[in-house]
Amino acid sequence: MKKSLNTDMREAMCKYEHQLKKENSITLTLPQTFAFKDHDVFVFDNLLSFFRWDLHDRQVKIDISKCTSANYQAVALLIPYIWHLVSKNCSVSVIESEDGEDASSMWRMMGARGAVNVLVSKNQNFRGSDFKPTIAVRTEDDFKKVIATSEAFTKDFNVEYENTLRYILSELLYNTMEHGFAFYKFKGHDTQIPSLAQFTYYKTRNELQFIIADLGMGIKKHIEQAYPGQESDEAAIKLAIKPQVSGTFANTNPYKAKNNAGVGLFISTNIIRRLNASMHILSGNGLLHISPRDITGKTLTNSWPGTFVLVTINLGGDPTLQLHKLMQEFRAEAFSEQQQAEQKESNNRCYLSITNEFGSYAEYKPAAIKCRDNKIFPAINSTKDVVIDFENVISAPHSFLSALLASPIKSLGMPAYKRIKFLNTPPEIRETIDFIFDENTG
Repeated sequence: MKKSLNTDMREAMCKYEHQLKKENSITLTLPQTFAFKDHDVFVFDNLLSFFRWDLHDRQVKIDISKCTSANYQAVALLIPYIWHLVSKNCSVSVIESEDGEDASSMWRMMGARGAVNVLVSKNQNFRGSDFKPTIAVRTEDDFKKVIATSEAFTKDFNVEYENTLRYILSELLYNTMEHGFAFYKFKGHDTQIPSLAQFTYYKTRNELQFIIADLGMGIKKHIEQAYPGQESDEAAIKLAIKPQVSGTFANTNPYKAKNNAGVGLFISTNIIRRLNASMHILSGNGLLHISPRDITGKTLTNSWPGTFVLVTINLGGDPTLQLHKLMQEFRAEAFSEQQQAEQKESNNRCYLSITNEFGSYAEYKPAAIKCRDNKIFPAINSTKDVVIDFENVISAPHSFLSALLASPIKSLGMPAYKRIKFLNTPPEIRETIDFIFDENTG
């Protein structure tokens, strides 16, 4: 009788656990078509609508078995998505079909079945087909592997063509390794979520397409460390390809200054246009398309939490590009544009260093009023933006900040959010400033 009771209790517990798992389980089904293009037109919103970024502590099944029309680079985005889910304590499984030219066969060809193992084992990488290489990017060795992979696709072409593609890839890889990093806790340790690179050669179109994707901070947050107050993700991406801001910022003192800003991404986008190629940069809900004809931006309905860059290059013919001449041309153009931008920035903004004006302890109210009347109001009245830098400021109480900012904010109203910007603001000072904004724009 006792044995039977114990058996009944175990069976009841098993049923209860099974029911809990079932209730906590969700299946995400890949649509029949999963690609960047719809009738030869790039439509990113359709693809991005699949991803659920709010899931955590769930059993997630990703059913790709019903997807019969897909693109390798689109399917590759499932890999960082799985990494995201694992970082949110989800248990993830992928349901595949066993045959056919569909998303499932692509998944296997890329070696993507090993996605979770690659995430949790820092020395492991994908073991996919040489024709559809997929690479997790964490280290310098991974960087070199991506470059070597690109050279395998262009080895029969003019050496300048190979060097040109290498330059573009290097710039994109530097960017993703600099600010595309993300971490999560695994067995009590901070574990890096890699970036991803995936290449595919489409023989029928003689076309090389590759994607570099990450789950990092995104372009807007990155750019705002040195250029605060960006209106949107789209605006931030447009700014990122300008010569005065492209490149990476120093990581020894992250993003406080334009310490290592260069012209790398500016040159890359111009090279893309000369190659008769195209590049899509997507970060947050912002999208920028660089084509031989123009550069266009768009704000999407759906978003990607980090950044991914999709590059499409037609390998037809034998281009006779001379990279050194292109570089000379683009650098000269970048220098000219940078000078114009710096002059415009100088003419249209008033920079105020709190440390230089008041010292590390900005506490004397009469000095704040004098600065307000002699510098901030004249700048506002001449339609300049005011940029206030709090670097090395230890203390700035409410009475001081209110004397400095309240009247200018009140005179501007809601436009104050755009016209008055702040750099290197400690959290407690930022909270006081936000309170002053709320008080004087309501």
